[in-house]
Amino acid sequence: MRISNNQIFDRAINGVIDNQIGLSETQLQLSTGKKLITPSDDPVGAASVLRLTEELDQITQYNRNNTLLQNSLSQEEAILSNVTSSANRARVLVVQAGNGINTDEDRAAIASELEQIRDEIFDLMNSQDANGKYIFAGNQADSPAFDFDATATGNRYLFQGDDGQNKIQLSSNVTVANGDSGREVFENVLARLSGTVTGGTATASISIAQQGAFDSFHKANYDAVTAANNTFTGTINGAGTQITFNDPDNTTVNFTSGEPFTFKGIEFTVTGAPTNTVEFTLSQPEKKNLAVTLDEISRALSDPTVTGDALQEALSDALVGLDNGLKKVSNTVSSIGGRINIAESVYESNLDLEIANKDARSQIEDVDYAEAISELSKQETALQAAQQTFGRVTNLSLFDYI
Repeated sequence: MRISNNQIFDRAINGVIDNQIGLSETQLQLSTGKKLITPSDDPVGAASVLRLTEELDQITQYNRNNTLLQNSLSQEEAILSNVTSSANRARVLVVQAGNGINTDEDRAAIASELEQIRDEIFDLMNSQDANGKYIFAGNQADSPAFDFDATATGNRYLFQGDDGQNKIQLSSNVTVANGDSGREVFENVLARLSGTVTGGTATASISIAQQGAFDSFHKANYDAVTAANNTFTGTINGAGTQITFNDPDNTTVNFTSGEPFTFKGIEFTVTGAPTNTVEFTLSQPEKKNLAVTLDEISRALSDPTVTGDALQEALSDALVGLDNGLKKVSNTVSSIGGRINIAESVYESNLDLEIANKDARSQIEDVDYAEAISELSKQETALQAAQQTFGRVTNLSLFDYI
């Protein structure tokens, strides 16, 4: 087959150019460290790299969210720890106030310290984060969670927020609340349950002697819909030795007129004759936050006229309110700890996934230096051979053989 000079030149030039292109691409790979320079180098691989990069960017955002979440929860936990310390100190003071030998000056001093603790807890309930947002206000975070109304005659510390919780995405399948509403932490705290004598033909007085037993009875029998179902009647028998109540158990207790007896945690003192009755009604449950509880007991202790049974009732109310408030705070702290544990676990999982994705992406797009250097050496040799061959071919002439 006859080959023209043009064909010889074209083939030689193309050989040199192809080797130069290959050498240039390998040099670029070595200089950038990337095997994929353009998507056309490996369309499937480029698509995989793009997907893995997007996943890595998402993991980075998840980890930022995780840090934000843990910082928020740690701040809330620290605030509630301070609330707990203050409330425990208040509880000690309330117990101390029940000492029968306290003078009016002693009571006033205790009341003054309780007022300081009340103000401290009120400030903690209105804590703000680094951005000035009120932590316990729910979705109303631009305004204080709690407001003080000095003109109110009853509850002077009012919740102004809502039940909203901001949830943060930690992974594709995990979201965690980064705070708690003050309604749940502070406001939904049951005050001391109680009851009152409301009728009957006998003369009677009652007090709560066993709060736990009475609480169980109240919670099991209180009817929020039909008020009449909250009134119970005790009837003295014909012999005047027993009294039977119309509670679900039809409880009967021994009875002596004028002597105290206990029914469902309530201590009754009833003076009456056979067939006389006594009626008592379960009081409607109330909810009071810690600031309200401390406000009420400090005002009671500041009033020298509050003595005897009235003082004991106020002290009992305060102790139950503080205990229930502390329990709510403790439950929230436990919840925070659980959420932090979840965040830490997800963070570790995200780190493992990040490492795996980076390794997978590297396998696709990063250059193997040993392999690339070897290829570069081969391409340099091929280029040199092509150049030398081109030189020899272009110098060929029939005159060389004459």
